[in-house]
Order: sequence, then structure tokens, then C-alpha cells
Amino acid sequence: MPLNYLTDWFVPKISDHGDVASASRSTSSLVKVERRNGTNVTIAPVSVLTLTEAHVNEILAQGDATIICLVPKAAHYLWSARNRAQDLGSDVQTMNEVFWAMGEKDVQGFLSKNVSYARRALGQHSHVQRVEMICEASMRLVRHGGMPDIRVSIDYGYEFGEETLMQSLERHPLTDVVLNSNPNGRFTSAALAHAENAGVRLHSMSSLMGTLSSP
Repeated sequence: MPLNYLTDWFVPKISDHGDVASASRSTSSLVKVERRNGTNVTIAPVSVLTLTEAHVNEILAQGDATIICLVPKAAHYLWSARNRAQDLGSDVQTMNEVFWAMGEKDVQGFLSKNVSYARRALGQHSHVQRVEMICEASMRLVRHGGMPDIRVSIDYGYEFGEETLMQSLERHPLTDVVLNSNPNGRFTSAALAHAENAGVRLHSMSSLMGTLSSP
């Protein structure tokens, strides 16, 4: 899937944000956004299946962007791509993250609250040596004592059914654990059965925390 810029589509979307005073197409790859607090943000809205470091280099060669916004919900940005962007003074965020970030003092560095909460909580577990982000919604837990690493993908739902699980596994096919970060969510019996057949585990945050000390 080639890299596409979605500047014309993005302008009316971001203009509807309550913290945005105005937005306009600056170039074919950039949108200038003026926030109501008087600060300006330059955003490069893009569409690609998986955003890589090479894409970041290509995008920023077109012009300085405060944020590279990956628009499609089903797309991924590699964490290495986000690190590369930050090294170059930019950032990579999903559409959802950009909309949350517009209300923050510093728009850069924002991470989905569902993911940031899981990252922080899991990183504090006594049996977790470190958390390595893979993409915007998956991570590798490196554990102490030679216990095997665990790849965790993060989703959020109230009624976490089989269809939601199938979509999650399609997005993160190498995952060991699917974590529902919604504290009030539940897995349906069909989802649990599908997970067993697929060889993956379904966990809430509390149940995952309770299993990290076991091989």
C-alpha cells in the first residue's frame, strides 16, 4: 500500500475539534492548525498500512511536521518509526491520539490513554524487567529470571466478542495475550473459545498482572 497524503480530507475533520480555531491546507502534505490557545501545529495526515522509519524520513523530507498523523484505524505505526520522528523533532500519532493531543499543552509525545496505562502498570510489575513497544497498541514484556517474553496487544471493549477478537488477531497476528484495557469489560464465551483454539490468552489488566509471575 503506497503512502498517501489526506490533507483535503483532514482539514474539515480537525476543524471540528473544540480546541481548534482554524485549519488550512499548507502544502500537498501538510495542514496548518491554529489552536484556540494561540499555538500553531503542523500536521502531515497520511494513509499507509504500516508506517515505518523510511516513511517518516520521506514525509519529513517534504516539510517540517509537528505530528505525522496516521489516519486509518486499521493501520499501524511501528514504534521505531515514532522514535525516528521524535529524533527529528516530530512525532507519530494515530488519528485518535491527535484528537486527544489537541487539548494538551504539548501536543507531541501523546500516547493513547489505554495503552499508556497498560504500559506503565505492566512495567511496574516485579517480574517485568522492561516493556518494549512494538507498535502503537502492542508491546513485548521482557521478564526476569529467564522467563519467556510475552507479546501483548491492547484493545478496549465492553462486550469483547469473537468478532472483536478476530479483528485484534488480524491486526496483531503474533500476539500471545490480548488485553482488554476496559476495567468494566468482559469476554464472551465465544471469544474465549476462539482464543483457546487460536492459542492466545485473553486477559483483563488485573488477571494479566496476576499471571506474570508464572512461566
